[in-house]
Parts: sequence; structure tokens; C-alpha cells
Amino acid sequence: MAVRRIVAIVLPQLACELVKQRGPVSPSGKAPLAVIVGGDEERRAALAAGAEREPQAPAAVIDVVDDEARRYGVRPGQKVVEAAALVAHLAIHRVTFAEIDAALGRVAEVALGLGATAAIQLGEQGGSRAGAPRSGASRASRAGERAASEARSPWGDGPYDTVWLDITGASHLVGGEEVLLDELGERVAALGHRARLAIADGPRLAQALARFGALDGGRGADALIAPPGKGAQALGPLPVQALPVEREVASFLVRLGVLRVEDLARLPRAQVAARLGPRTTEVMELLAGRDPVPLLPFEVPRLIEEEVLFDEPVENAESLLFVLRGMTSRIASRLSARGEACGRLNVAIAYDRSIARLRLGDRDDDAALLLEDEERGPSLRFHVDMPVPLSDAGDLLRPIKAKLERIELAAPAVGVHLIASRIARARQVQLDLSRDRSVDPDSLPALLAELSAEIGAERVGVLEIADAHRPEARSRLVPVADEAATARSSAAARARAAAERAAAEQGAGAEGAEQPAPEPARLLAQPIPLGRVGRGAIVAVDRHLYAIERLSFVMRIDAVEWWTPTPASRDYARAWLVSGAPSGRAAPRFGELRPSRDGASASSCGEAWIYVDRATGEAFLQGWCE
Repeated sequence: MAVRRIVAIVLPQLACELVKQRGPVSPSGKAPLAVIVGGDEERRAALAAGAEREPQAPAAVIDVVDDEARRYGVRPGQKVVEAAALVAHLAIHRVTFAEIDAALGRVAEVALGLGATAAIQLGEQGGSRAGAPRSGASRASRAGERAASEARSPWGDGPYDTVWLDITGASHLVGGEEVLLDELGERVAALGHRARLAIADGPRLAQALARFGALDGGRGADALIAPPGKGAQALGPLPVQALPVEREVASFLVRLGVLRVEDLARLPRAQVAARLGPRTTEVMELLAGRDPVPLLPFEVPRLIEEEVLFDEPVENAESLLFVLRGMTSRIASRLSARGEACGRLNVAIAYDRSIARLRLGDRDDDAALLLEDEERGPSLRFHVDMPVPLSDAGDLLRPIKAKLERIELAAPAVGVHLIASRIARARQVQLDLSRDRSVDPDSLPALLAELSAEIGAERVGVLEIADAHRPEARSRLVPVADEAATARSSAAARARAAAERAAAEQGAGAEGAEQPAPEPARLLAQPIPLGRVGRGAIVAVDRHLYAIERLSFVMRIDAVEWWTPTPASRDYARAWLVSGAPSGRAAPRFGELRPSRDGASASSCGEAWIYVDRATGEAFLQGWCE
């Protein structure tokens, strides 16, 4: 039986990274940062009420600080008023548990491509808690119970910064555990997080090793690996704070001179058990190198959602694009781990309630885009359809940028919500040696998406050959998204067209063979009435007068689409139109202008495609021939 192997992905600066992803933490962008975790409802209520920044209570306790704040002496556990006394320009922000859960879920999602099971919570063992909320419980909805347990045990329930991945029997697929950790570190870094990674025989062993282990400076990734069956030896050099014991118990052991786990393991078990408190069983198992706690599998959501709430309102599109660039990058990483792509991006930009209602009033200027939501208030909402499902970060951002640059914000934005829907399997393009020297086939889907955002998805597509007698009905524009259905429906028409071309080529060299009827090179959107025509007749086209020099009959169609109210019976002809050419002089090519002796344009001409309605005798200009 294979030995259980678990990867722990610890994100020590997760809360600070989430704040920095919203934008600059201060006007200067260089202020030290402290983060308070929690207060989901309070933060949403403050931002929804239109507050420029969420008020921070002086008695609130700081949970996470960045490296800059730590150099000034700010530490987790200090109150806001104490930290502000040390650093006057300290930036204090709040991150909700919902944001923490969403960020851990993103990491678990990208990690699933390298293992069988990912988890952001641990399961229960023997009816007792195993260092995480109960199965199926949401941390964001259990703030009161979590606060009490954190005060009792800072190791067990918090901080919430770890994702576990079961790689039992899977590491050899990527070249070993070290290669797997390098690949995993790159995927987490693509999400904008700095991680410490470790592998051990259980989730708590791996988490303790990742949090407190001494990293090898020679490795490219912040990673540690405990050999199979050597979990107790790997845990020995760590400080006693790495064990799931109460804060007071850890302080008591340090005062006794028990600084490391191996020091505690050498003491008599009976005396140690009397001092460890309610987590005695868990600690004794870890000291023996056993960690059978199960993982609570993370369920990957079908839709991919990203949401960012701003501490300070944003009033320009450039700042929104900065945030959307990070959001699309994270969506692309999640899609890549799934091997999927998205066909639609839904964007919701939440407005400041009071300013939006003051500016908009009863106007209906943006009624199609401005919607009222009970939770987020007034918001600007639009979607971008991809003609072909895309998964690259730059390709996802380009159509959103094209759409957003043409929209003016009606009020300052307090948040952005991005949903990737219409998830489909990612398109696989075979590599070729000429990719760098010719047109990149991967750039066409991105171009189609950008054009769809600019001019509308209904105006971007491919031409489909239709089986029709009228020249204007022999092709039609089909959306690219329906290309597969179009290929099935038009297979017979393409086969007939290929057979006609083959027959024409075979009969082209035969003497007296019938040549195919010529067709126009360019058709007009609407035919132009010419009246009754004949050789020498004068017609008006685009406010210019032309004389019909000659006519050449092409074909006749009779009672086409007779089942409709307007059946067509037409005679098609090619007409040579001349304007201002002197008699006996060779006519110029269509579009060519000949100067007169005084320098003015003297003549122009072209070969037109016209038809005569046999029911009325009236002629129409339908296009031009080459």
C-alpha cells in the first residue's frame, strides 16, 4: 500500500496580497500595511452605504502585517491604536472571511491538476475537531464560533492560510516530488501569492513543516520535503509552537526550556500528556509521526467568479482595468488547471449608492446597463461573448477593455464582480515549426472576441455557402459560435459546390463546353433602381450619370421561391457603364479617372451586374464585376 503523501500550501501573506490586488494601499503606494481579518457584514454595509473608507475601531486587533510594517515594529495581535502610535502612516485595511475562502478556493482549484484531492478544510477524526471547521460548514457564516475557538487555540483554527493537496501515487507523473512542488509554486505565483510548500505523510505534519521549517536557500521554491515514514524526525527541529497546543501551554513549555518538538518528545509521556490540555491525543500522534486526519474535498464551482471590493471608490476606467487585469489573470490560471475555456464574461461594476442616485435620478440614459441590486445597489452590468471559448489572460482582457473604454461611469465604483460562464473544453492547437514565422493560429480567436465587443457579435462570423438560385442568397454570415452546427448543415451545399467546380474544370478544356455563368465580385446591400434600361440609356448611380455602352445577357431565373408571397422572375445581365468618355476612345477600367486637358476628371467607367424584374420591366443595379 502506498504511503500517504500530502502537500501543504501555506500562504503567509494572503490577506496582504488580497488588499494589494484591489489597488494601491495608500495614495503614495508605499505605506506599510496591516490587515484585520473578519467583519464580512460590517464591511459590506459600510461600503454599500457610500463610505469612502471602512471605519476601523481603535480596539480592533491586527491579524496580518506585511514585511514593511514588521520592520517598523508592528506585530499581529496589536490593537489598531497601538500600531498607529508606532507608525503614523500605517495603512490599515480589512479582508473578509469570504474573500479568504475565495482565495483559498482558487489555489485549491489550480492545485487539483497535480493531485487527486484538494482541501481548504480538514475533516473530523473520532468525533473531535481536527483543526478546521466541521464538514460542510462555511467559515464566513460561523464568525462567532470561529472567534471563540481562535482565542482558545490560535494553531488549530487560524490563521486561515493553508491549502492541502493529496499527491499519493501521483508525483511520478510529473517527474517526482521536487518537480511537482516547483510546478505547484509556479501555479500559485501566477495567482499573485507567495507560498511556502511542504510534503509530509499527513496534513498537519506538512502544514507545520511549511510554516516553521527552515528553508534551503539553494532551492528555487520555498519548499520542504519530509521523506516517507520520517514525519517525526522532520517535525523534531521545529519550535513547540508548531504543535496544535494552546498559546498558554506553548509559553509554559518555552519557560521550562522545552524549545523544540524533539525536546518535548524526549520527556515522559505521562507527564507530557498532563500538560498538553484538550489536544493531547493529537499532539501525541504527531510526536509519533502519525497524522491520519482526512481531507475535506474541495468542490470546484462550475462557474468561475472573481470579486474585488474597493476600500476607496474608483472613478476612472484605467483603475478598473488594472483590477480587471488581475482578475482575468486569476481566471485564466483556474481555466488552465481545468483544461477549459470560457465563452462569456459577465461584468458587474457596483456604484456608490448615494452618488449614483444623486447623479442619475430618474434618467434612463443607461437603462440597458444600469441595474439595481438589493445587495450591491446600483451597478453597471454588461457581458462580453467570445465567438470561440478563450482561456488566455490577455485574450480575456482585450474584449473587456474594448467594451469598457466606450462606457462612461455614472458614479464612483466600489467593487467589481466578474463571472466566467459558458465553460467549455479548451481548444487544443497542434504545435508546428512555422508558428514563429507565420500567422499565429492562436491570435485569431482573440481577434474575433475583440471585434465582437467592438461592433457586436452578430456582425462577426464566417460565410456559409447556401443552396440558392439568386446570387445575393448564395452566401450568408453565420456566427462563429455556431461554426460546428454550420459545418454539419452546409456539408451538402459545399459538396455540391465542389462537384460543380470539378465539373467546370473538367469541361473547361473541351471544345464547345459550356462555361459557367459569371458572377459579381461585390454585391450591394440594397439594389439601386435604374428604371427601364437598354443600350445608350442614361442611368444615375450615387449621384453620378452613366451611359450604358453595352449589355450582355447572363442568365434567367423564373419563379424562384414560388411558395413565398414574392416569387422572383429575373433576367441577369452585365452592363458596361461609361461616364464622360469621348466617342471612339478606349474606356478606362472601373474606378480609373482620366484627366482632361484642363486637369479635371474626364471619364470613369465600370462593369455592373444588373437584373431586370420580368414582372415590371424595371432594372436594378445589384453589384459590380471585376
